[in-house]
Amino acid sequence: MPLTPPSRRRAVRGPAALTALLAGVAAASLAGAPAQAVPQGKVPMHQCWINGVSAPPGELVSGTEKDDYIFCDSDLENVTVWGGDGNDMIEVRGLVIDSAISGGEGDDVIRAKHLVPQNSFSMVRGNRGNDVIKVATVVGDGAKGAVVHGDDGNDKITTGSVSGAPTKFNRGGGIVTGNDGVDIIKVGTIDFSARVLGGSENDTIEAKALGPESGGLIQAGPGDDTISGPDGSILIVGEHWGSVDAGVGKDDCRVKSVSTRTSISGCEILPPKSAPSDSGQKPPNPSAPESPAKPAAEPAAEPAAEPAADLASEQVEGAPTP
Repeated sequence: MPLTPPSRRRAVRGPAALTALLAGVAAASLAGAPAQAVPQGKVPMHQCWINGVSAPPGELVSGTEKDDYIFCDSDLENVTVWGGDGNDMIEVRGLVIDSAISGGEGDDVIRAKHLVPQNSFSMVRGNRGNDVIKVATVVGDGAKGAVVHGDDGNDKITTGSVSGAPTKFNRGGGIVTGNDGVDIIKVGTIDFSARVLGGSENDTIEAKALGPESGGLIQAGPGDDTISGPDGSILIVGEHWGSVDAGVGKDDCRVKSVSTRTSISGCEILPPKSAPSDSGQKPPNPSAPESPAKPAAEPAAEPAAEPAADLASEQVEGAPTP
C-alpha cells in the first residue's frame, strides 16, 4: 500500500510533474557538488606569449622541450612560469605576486620585475644550468618570502635591494642564493635582516651596502670567495647591525666596518687599515720612516765650509744661556 497521501499523488500528475522533477534534480546537483566546483577566487589571469603564441589563462605557463621565449607583459598572481628543457629566455615585465618563475633544464636567461609576496612566496629559480638572472627588487617579510635561487651551475645573478627578515629556521624573508657552482652575485643594499648566500665553490659577491638601516647578512660558504662593494670597491658594513661570514677557504673580503655591532669573520685577506677613506683625505702612515731626503740632498751639492760655520754660529747664538 503506497505511503504517499492521495493529495500528494495527485499533485505530481500531469505537466506539473516534469517541472517538479527538474527542480528536484537541479537542487540535488547543487547540494552534492564538490566545493571546488564553485569558484572561491579569481582565475589567474595573465598576458603571456610562448614563442609568439598567446598562453591561455590559468595557473601554469609552460614552455617546451626546446629553446623557448616566454614573454609576460602583465602582473603574475598565483602563476607558475616553467621554461622546461632547452636554453630559454623568460621575461616578465609585471609584478611577481605569490608566483614562481623557473627556468628548468638548460642555460636560461630570466628577467623579472619586483618580487611581491602577499600571502606566500614569490620566487625565481634558475634550476640546472649556467643561468643569467636579473630581478628588480627582492623584498620579503617573514613567511611571505621573496627568494632568488641560482641552483646548479655557474650563475650570474643581479638584483636591486634585498630586504626582509625570515621566520623560524631562516625560512622566508628576502634572500638571494647562488647554490652550487661558481656564481657571480651583484645586489643593491642588503638590509632589514635580508640574506645573500654564495653557496659552494668560488663565488663573487658584490653589494652596494650592508645593514645601513637595520641589518643584513652575507655568507659566502665554502670556496675561495671575494666579497666587496660594486666593481671591487670597499663594502661598508653598518652603520647598524651587519654580518659578513666568508666561510671556509681563502677569502678576499674588501669590507670595512663602521660600527661595533657588525661582525666580519672567515676573511684571510682584508683591506689595509691605511686605505683611503670615503672623504678622499689620505690618512697619515705612522709606520713610514722619517725621510731625510732634503737634508741628504744639501750635502750632495758640496757647499762651502762657510754655510756650515754660519749654521754652527746660529746654533750657538740660539742656545740657552747657562
